[in-house]
Amino acid sequence: MLGGDNDGAMSGGLQIAVSRATFLNEQGEKMDGLSGRDNRNPLPDQAPATSWRGPYLLARRVVPLCALVAVFIAAPAVVLAETIGVFFDPNVEQIKFAAGDVKAALEKHKFTVRMLPVNSLKASYADKKIVIALASNAAATAVLALQGGGKAAKPGEQAFALRTTETPQKSYWALGGDANGAMYGGLQLAENIAFNKFTDTYDTDESPAILKRGIKLNLPLDKESRTYGRSKVSGANNAIHNAWDMSFWKTWFDEMARNRYNVLSIWSNHPFTSMIKMPEYPDVAIRDVTDFDGKKRAMSIDAKIEFWRKVMAYAKSRAFDFYLVNWNIWTDGASGKHGITDDKKEAATSKATIAYMRKCMTRLLETYPDLDGFGVTQGEHMSENDKDNSGFLANTFGLGMADYARRNPKRKLVFIHRWHMADFTEIKENFSELMKLSNVRFELSFKYSLAHMYSAALPQRMRDTHVEALRDNKLRSWLTVRNDDFYYHNWGDPGFARSYVNGMIDKGDWFIGYYMGSDGYSPTRTFFSKDSVTQGLLEVQRQWYMFMLWGRISYNPMIADAVFRNHMALRYPQVAADQLFTAWSKSSRGLPKVGDMITGTLGRDDQWWPEACQSDDGFLTVADFGNAKANKGSALSSIDESASGRFGDKKSTYAVADEIETDAVSALSIVNTMSAGPNAELGVTLGNIKAMSYLTVYYAYKIRGATRLKANDKEKAKNAVGTAYCWWMKYSNLMDSMYHGMTMARTANLADWHAHDKSVLKEFADLGGAGTPSCEKIATQ
Repeated sequence: MLGGDNDGAMSGGLQIAVSRATFLNEQGEKMDGLSGRDNRNPLPDQAPATSWRGPYLLARRVVPLCALVAVFIAAPAVVLAETIGVFFDPNVEQIKFAAGDVKAALEKHKFTVRMLPVNSLKASYADKKIVIALASNAAATAVLALQGGGKAAKPGEQAFALRTTETPQKSYWALGGDANGAMYGGLQLAENIAFNKFTDTYDTDESPAILKRGIKLNLPLDKESRTYGRSKVSGANNAIHNAWDMSFWKTWFDEMARNRYNVLSIWSNHPFTSMIKMPEYPDVAIRDVTDFDGKKRAMSIDAKIEFWRKVMAYAKSRAFDFYLVNWNIWTDGASGKHGITDDKKEAATSKATIAYMRKCMTRLLETYPDLDGFGVTQGEHMSENDKDNSGFLANTFGLGMADYARRNPKRKLVFIHRWHMADFTEIKENFSELMKLSNVRFELSFKYSLAHMYSAALPQRMRDTHVEALRDNKLRSWLTVRNDDFYYHNWGDPGFARSYVNGMIDKGDWFIGYYMGSDGYSPTRTFFSKDSVTQGLLEVQRQWYMFMLWGRISYNPMIADAVFRNHMALRYPQVAADQLFTAWSKSSRGLPKVGDMITGTLGRDDQWWPEACQSDDGFLTVADFGNAKANKGSALSSIDESASGRFGDKKSTYAVADEIETDAVSALSIVNTMSAGPNAELGVTLGNIKAMSYLTVYYAYKIRGATRLKANDKEKAKNAVGTAYCWWMKYSNLMDSMYHGMTMARTANLADWHAHDKSVLKEFADLGGAGTPSCEKIATQ
C-alpha cells in the first residue's frame, strides 16, 4: 500500500483491513465485516441516483481518518475477527469428533470457523486453516508439501503427526496413521489452541506407548443381573440407573477419548439375560429394568438390545474396543428354568447349564457386531474341582465363541482368560479348538497390583515363571489394574503415574495393555457429593485429573507436566496454576507410600480401603498396621522391620512418615492461601487437596505410633496416636462437610465420615491417653 504521506498510507491500510474483515452468513457465504451485507452484492446498484447510494459513496471517499479509527475502537471484535477453515472428513466419526473440539476451541478465542470437507482442500485457500486427515490422503499431503510442511513419515496405529505451515498463512495439520490417530491428532490441536490460541508452531510426531489403554467397569444391569460383590450397595444401585442412559455413555466416551483411553470392559456376573433374546429360552430375558430399591423402568428386551447396539457403535466412533467380562457360573435371571443352575456343586457338570451358556455366547456375538471380545474367570463361584471348572469355561464360552467364529471367519474376536486359579496345561487342552482359529486371539489377564494400584509403582507380583509360561505357550497378557483406593478423592501425582506406566511398558513382548478400575465400586455418576457443582457429574468428570493423568501418560509417558498445569489454568483461572499443580502433586504423593508399606499383607480390597482406613471387619488399628508387611521388592521397610532395626538399606518407617508429612504440610501451606467462591469447582478441588493432605499426615502419625508400639515404646506411641487423632478429626470434619457416606461392596459400610471417630480416639485411650488429645498446635494447619 502506497500513500502520499504516512497518514495516507495508514488510512489506506485501515481501509484494506476493514474490507478484509469478513464473517459468514447462515449459508456459509462471506459477508461484509462492517455492514454484514453479502459481498457478492455489497451495494444496491439498481437504486436510483437520488437514493442514499450517491451520498454514501461521497462520504466514503471523504471520511476522515479519525472516523475510521473510531470504527476500529467501537467494534474491535468484528474488525479483528479472523476466519479459520477446518478441513476434515465428516464421514469418519472419529475425525468428525476431533474437528468439533477444534471448532469449539477456536470459537472460545473468538475466531470465526468454517467447517469444510477435506476433499475441497486446495492450495489456493487463502485463510488460515486446520487440516485433520489421514497421512495416506495424497491430496492433503500434496498441499502440505506445496506449502512447505514437513512430510509425515507413515504414522502407525493410533499415531499422528502435527505440522505447521506459514504459506499463505499460518495453518495446522494433524495427520493420522489411521482414523483413530487422526482423531488424537485433532484433539491435540484442539488442546494446543485452547492453551495458546493460534500462535505456536507444532511439528511433532506421537505414537502410543501402550496400544490398549482401558477401563474396567463393574456394572450391574438389573437387580437380577448383578456385578461381583455385595448386591445392594450405593454405587451399584446408582449405576443401574446410568447403565441405561445413552446421554451417560455419550459423555463418558467423549471424555475418555479426550484422555486417550480406547478400551472399555464391562464386568457383569451374567450379562446375557439383559442383553440377548433366545427363542430356545423365551422366558429367561429379564423384563424391564429394576434397581435394588425396587424402582422399575419399562423396557423390553428388544429395546435393550437396540440400546446396547447404539452404545457399542458409539464406542467405535470414539476409537474404543468393547469387551464384556463375566465371573463364571452365575445365571442371573435364568436360574431354575430349563434345568439351568448356578449351584457351585452342580453347575460345572450340568448338561442343561452348559448347553444354555454355550448358546448364550454365540447369540451374544450374533446380536452385537461391534462387540470385540469376551472375558472369563476361573475359580470364583465355581466347584472345587479345577478340571471341571476349566472344562466348563471351555465348553460354554469357549465353544460358543468357536461356533460363531467358524461361521464368520472375517470377524476378528478376542477371548480373555483371566490368570486366576488356572493351569496352562488345562487351558491349552480345553481351549484347543478356540485357540487354533485364525480370527480369534486367545489372551490372558494378570491381576497386576492385586487391589491397590496406588501402592507400589513397580509391583513385583509377576515372577519369571509367569513370563516363561506366557512365552513358552506363545500367549500374551493384559494387566488388570485395580483401583480400590480412591472412590472419593481426585488423586493427582504425575510422577507416580509415569513410574507405574513405564513399569508396564518394560514388561516386553507379551504385554498387550491394561484395564483399570474397581471391584468395590461402580463409578458412573456422582451420588454422594454435598456440593451441587459436582453432584450428578459423571465420575470421570468429577475425578477428571486422576483419569487424565493415567490416560494421557499411558499414551505418551513423556508428556510434559506443563500440559497438566495448562489444564488447571483453564479450569481455575482464579489461582496460580503452577502453585495448584505443586500442591496437588504433594498432597497425592504420600498415600501410595503408605500403601507400599502395608499392602504386602493388606493387599485385597476387603483388607484395606485407605480413604476410610477400614477393612471388611471395620477400622484398621495401629496393631493391624504393625503386623502388615511391605510389598515384595519394596524400597520401604515394614513397621516391624523398622521397630526392630532390621531394615538394612530400606527406608525406615520413621523416614517415610517424615517425608509424607513434609509433602502434605507443604501442600496445605499453598492451598491455605487460596480461596474460592461458594458452589465452585475450585472450592471442591481445594477441599480435595486439603483432605488428602490431612489423611496423609494422619497416616504419618499412625505409622509412627504403630512403629513405637511394635518397639514397645508405649508412651511415644500414645503421643503419636494422640496427634493422629487430631489430624483424623480435621479429615473427617472436612470429608463430612463435602460428602455423604455409602454402603460398600467389599469393606464395612461407611454410614458417614464420622463413623470411625470413636475408634480413632479409642486407640489413644487404649495406650493410656486420658480424655481427648489437645489439638491446638495443628488448629491452623
